Amino acid sequence: MNVFKMEFKKGLKPLVIWSIICILLMILFLSMFPSMKDSGMQELVNTKMGAMPPALLEAFNLKDVPDFSQLNQYFSYVFQYIVISGYIYASLLGAKTLIKEESEGTIEFLYAQPISRTKLLTMKYLAAFALFYVFILIIGCASILMALVVKPEDLEVFQLFMDFKLMFSGLFLVGIVFMSVGFLLSALIPHLRLAMPLSIGLFFISYILGIFAGMIEKFKFFRYFSPFHYAVPSELIKDGFDPIYIVLALIITAVSCVISYTLYRKKDFRI
Repeated sequence: MNVFKMEFKKGLKPLVIWSIICILLMILFLSMFPSMKDSGMQELVNTKMGAMPPALLEAFNLKDVPDFSQLNQYFSYVFQYIVISGYIYASLLGAKTLIKEESEGTIEFLYAQPISRTKLLTMKYLAAFALFYVFILIIGCASILMALVVKPEDLEVFQLFMDFKLMFSGLFLVGIVFMSVGFLLSALIPHLRLAMPLSIGLFFISYILGIFAGMIEKFKFFRYFSPFHYAVPSELIKDGFDPIYIVLALIITAVSCVISYTLYRKKDFRI
């Protein structure tokens, strides 16, 4: 039995739905760029931002107000709302993978197959990994094509491509973190109906911790508990990846996977 193929096919419908939603959002945001570039919108934005408290601007990644007349800076700002969808999708991929057979009553069929729990878990993880990778490829290609349509003539295609590569690499890195934590949740939760609220709740708790880290100096260390802030798009195109956050992302992913394997091998299935 090819578990990888079976899991990948099961995930195709949600993949298509999430991809379409993100692409539509991307088209909406990028279609607004020409009006941003050709009007006095930047002056209006600077005026409004200047009236806001510095701590609030930093909390929402607006410490350095982006130049909305520059496509890469404009996209890096609006892209952070796309990555929220991507991270929630990745978290759900992980959180639903291990518990759905028990909830749907098909675990007895899998348990009767000549396959070890370790291999079963590995195939499920690789299928979720592949689905998320395809998701990034789809929205990445759609974003580049749309960006080329609205791109100003003075912007080099190579520079645009490199900036997009950085932002989507950040989406992939942090998405794998949320997926791995979702796997850990899936090994712990008793029923599939808990997967979505726990996944979404976990993401927003980590997101809020990052906001507190930006607003309150003594809570700055909270940023290390907020994977969303490991790869903020607007920061990536300016400064690139921070090695500390890359290491943290890899550690969280590795620890989550190890604990997931340990728990799943010892778990008593509800047959």
